[in-house]
Amino acid sequence: MTKEQIIEKVEKNMKTIGWLDYDKKIGIECWDKEEIEDRENKKREIYRVFFKTPDSNIQYNEKGELISLIEGYYCSCYVDAKNYDILYYSRPHGYIEPDGTY
Repeated sequence: MTKEQIIEKVEKNMKTIGWLDYDKKIGIECWDKEEIEDRENKKREIYRVFFKTPDSNIQYNEKGELISLIEGYYCSCYVDAKNYDILYYSRPHGYIEPDGTY
């Protein structure tokens, strides 16, 4: 599976989750295969897909000045390098399972 196919798989999974998305201006990137210690403290080879969630609550006053912005946050999606299953998403506030649960 190519990096582009891994990215497509992650994008499709995000659409299935429904509420998880990435900033289209910044894009989404698949890093090279690496070995990590996973959440169960097991060594595993993975591909890390890196993205930033979109900014939200953007508001301007009548002068066009920005008055409110909730900046998106950086996340990673961990994809198993052997079977290409999505393992989980990591974000500053914890983990998200591939089915969208916490």
